[in-house]
Amino acid sequence: MQSSTKTVLAAVCLGACATAPPPEPTGGPRGLRASEHLEVAREHEESARQNLVWPAIAVSPDNPNVPWLRAWDATSEDERIAQVHRSEAAAIQAAYEQACGSRSHDESAISPLHRYAVGGWPTQTGVILYLAPDAGPPDRLLADIACHRAWMMLAPTGMDDCPLDLPGIVVDARGDEHGITLSIVVRDSKLVDELHRRAARELESSEQLHRGESP
Repeated sequence: MQSSTKTVLAAVCLGACATAPPPEPTGGPRGLRASEHLEVAREHEESARQNLVWPAIAVSPDNPNVPWLRAWDATSEDERIAQVHRSEAAAIQAAYEQACGSRSHDESAISPLHRYAVGGWPTQTGVILYLAPDAGPPDRLLADIACHRAWMMLAPTGMDDCPLDLPGIVVDARGDEHGITLSIVVRDSKLVDELHRRAARELESSEQLHRGESP
């Protein structure tokens, strides 16, 4: 009986190693990107496939010398989770297409702040940025900002310092032939300092761009 118990325990360990999914990606400040949702979906689909191969096996808690079997169909739950993540990825893709329209990938990938910011200062609830006149008109600028925010949700981009990637921001743009004033306010007061840090880094990067330097 002892040999049988060891066999069952070995099967438990082997099954656990075969089906244990890797940790889910942490995502960005606004949650998982589309590519990360798809990766999680693939992991759950693989888990569903493996659950068809490795049944749930355990040793009786009442008598550890008596092996017993138990079954639970985890496949359907994994498939459900996979479908949820694929739906989330599709929604992010649709939001990007709606926000960016016919813009090219290169146009979507560059932050308008990085391209046009020439100055600014922090406020109690966010930041004020000065942008060059050719960033406008304001309606086009806000559309470019919305597109860039949507683009960043497609996949990790390495833009960990972008002010536009924070959740719950409110953006207001006003301008004339002399330039554009852009106000960015963040609803969560805990993120104000982070917005200040990111805006300062964005201004530094923009200045380097204007000087022809690499950020």
